[in-house]
Amino acid sequence: MKIIQLREFERIQEGLRSLTQEFIGEYPYYSTWIQKNEATFRDGTRVVYELNDNEKTVGYMMIHFSTAKCAKINGIYVFPDCQKKGYAKEALLQVLEELKEQNYDYAYIQTRIHNRIVVHMFETLHFDVIGQNYHSIEKQNNWVAVYDLKQKRNFEEMFELAEKLYPGFSKN
Repeated sequence: MKIIQLREFERIQEGLRSLTQEFIGEYPYYSTWIQKNEATFRDGTRVVYELNDNEKTVGYMMIHFSTAKCAKINGIYVFPDCQKKGYAKEALLQVLEELKEQNYDYAYIQTRIHNRIVVHMFETLHFDVIGQNYHSIEKQNNWVAVYDLKQKRNFEEMFELAEKLYPGFSKN
């Protein structure tokens, strides 16, 4: 399995539709969010990766390069017929390796509190679940996790960055 950064805006939009399809029905905000943030995909502040296995698209991932120190993994979506095959985990491992090579300090990610499968994956990949944030659009709490790419173990810095990245963040 490999991850391929999408560069053509039509392909990026296709990936974003897949990444947000379950949310657009519940929260129409996501369809306008895509349009509002189009420039960030064109300038590389945000990127969409295709998850590809033997020339077959199995899902998508979005990354937001938030600061010089950290990147925010905004979403991973594996198509239902491709789930439970380790694609999300493999994609995360590849992205974490790329972020290390690009000299980032931290990779942040969040998931809904009830998503125990993803929290378990965070733990097996050695992410630290450091707190929660209240998502005002979805009106629910999410777990916030961070991967310490340089193994600095500076939790105060991790918390400080999380507060900037996630409105309503509170540490565990």
